Amino acid sequence: MVLLHTTRLVSYLVLAFSLWLGIYVVTRSPKRLIPWLTGLTLWTIASLSMSTLLALDPPPEMASLPWWYQLLLPVWKGERVERAMSGWLNGWSVTPAIVFWHHITALIRPGPLNAWRRTRIIGAYVLLGAAILIQAYTPYLFTIPEAHPLYMPTLIPGPLYYPFLFFSFLFVGMSLVNLIRSASSAPTEMPRKQFIILTAATLIAGLTGPVAIAGAVFSLSVPIVIQSTLLGCAVGLIGFGVANYGALTEGRTIRRDFIYNGAIVAGVTILYLLVTWFSVTAYRVPGAAFIFVFMLVIITHSLVDVARRGLDRVFYRRDTRELRADLQRLTRMAGEQDSLDETLSLTLDSLCASVRATFGLILLFESEAVRVAARYRWYGDSLPFSQKDLLADDVGRLEQGHFPEPLSEAALLIPLYAESDQLGVMLLGRPINGVQYVLDEVDMLLYPSDRIAEAVRAAQREADYLRQVAELAAKSERQTAQSPRRRQISVKEVEDGFRHLTDYAYLGEMSLAGLKLVSTHLPQDTVTHVDRGKGVFNILVEALEKLRPTEDEPGRTPGREWYPYLILQRAYVDDIPNRDIMQQLYISEGTFNRTRRNALRAVTRALAEMETGTA
Repeated sequence: MVLLHTTRLVSYLVLAFSLWLGIYVVTRSPKRLIPWLTGLTLWTIASLSMSTLLALDPPPEMASLPWWYQLLLPVWKGERVERAMSGWLNGWSVTPAIVFWHHITALIRPGPLNAWRRTRIIGAYVLLGAAILIQAYTPYLFTIPEAHPLYMPTLIPGPLYYPFLFFSFLFVGMSLVNLIRSASSAPTEMPRKQFIILTAATLIAGLTGPVAIAGAVFSLSVPIVIQSTLLGCAVGLIGFGVANYGALTEGRTIRRDFIYNGAIVAGVTILYLLVTWFSVTAYRVPGAAFIFVFMLVIITHSLVDVARRGLDRVFYRRDTRELRADLQRLTRMAGEQDSLDETLSLTLDSLCASVRATFGLILLFESEAVRVAARYRWYGDSLPFSQKDLLADDVGRLEQGHFPEPLSEAALLIPLYAESDQLGVMLLGRPINGVQYVLDEVDMLLYPSDRIAEAVRAAQREADYLRQVAELAAKSERQTAQSPRRRQISVKEVEDGFRHLTDYAYLGEMSLAGLKLVSTHLPQDTVTHVDRGKGVFNILVEALEKLRPTEDEPGRTPGREWYPYLILQRAYVDDIPNRDIMQQLYISEGTFNRTRRNALRAVTRALAEMETGTA
């Protein structure tokens, strides 16, 4: 009895998750061939679980059913249902899954399909078709004299049985070779991990062959639940591995989406398993009555989002559909905010592999703390420094021991700047077989580091935008009574204004020209864009003067309190080269850049406060 319940439970679980994973992979990338082949592989495994369940709870004989049932289930051989778990799907076994999987592993090999791989794929499908026809209509593969539904059936091998086994193991072996070669040639660690997962799935699924042979040829009492468990483990690894591989090739991540959808399907599966158990136990309802209902539940729950998008085309006008699509995109954006770390991990993995770094870290500044957003071959838990220890104006090559353990081997620090704000740093350990990075390797990392900073800033802005949208939706009734929010002034546009300080036409077309503060400096008669440019010039100079410590002119060696004002004044108003300013103030380039950024932030804030105070 325990074996019966265990076999039924495992078969239901494998059936549910094979159906769901196949649909999940296909719906996430519906225009690509690999997801469809993966779906066919998983659905074939689902059919094996379904046949096991029907063997445990046989349906009525075909003769006792209406004639139109035969149209719905043309492969149903009613007289064989009670004889073996594979009898009711006569001609269908694990063979299609082997062929589909071999096709997938050939497609994910790097480079285009060559003639040899294409020949192997075509040959596999030819052998599959021949095996199905032979098994369905002749005894040349095997015959099943009798079998118990809880154990692997004992077969009488036909003349083609052993050649059939040989080709099955041959294509499993070729699939393993494809995956191993793909893993060895993967450019970074993340896709290599996915290939390793798929290799493990192939090995686990391949173990079902020896298990089946032990029961079929050597007449051993091998429980069906062993094969079902092995296939269930392979199903999970295949579904996650292929879905994650597809996401990596498209530059996205699926981990949270995968767990989210998996949790929903798991909840539905558990609920219906309890309903099935209660109905069978309390009301003596045949278990076979729930198999197709159970399958339909998994399919409908997995396709509900796809069906909703399709029904939108029927029930809503185009403008309403576009609005609903925008809201759905906002929902996805809110769910993807936590995926920034995974995206950064992919990028860091690629960068560290390109320069052969021993380890890598992306550290982000959040409030007053430092957070590890991505790591590459670094397994420490605590960070031995604060934000002040990581402030830098430019790339710095570090000596060994610059940071305490466990980061004493850090050899390169790259600050991550967006506009004038440092968002964090990227730390790389020393290169493999080296002590320091050469200049070419450092230069190669600068552009990607800028893109990383832009991605972090974009994620922060998206999060702010989503919060604003949520607040707007929650306070829509009160929003009309509130005064409109004043436009934010960014450091970037203030710096752009200083760079074109004497170009009135350019200043007049900037967004700064729309400030109310500018209108106070405009003439009363006709106003042109040049006049607005002059107004922008005046407010920038006025805000700059707010940084002036005193009315008295500084001496020959001004104090540090004069640096912010003098750097902006001499660089933008007097148009003095930066090198001359550094020489006049006796400061380094790093101090100059840091002071200039702080000064621009101060002027921006002063402008915002001046705008707020404008009536």
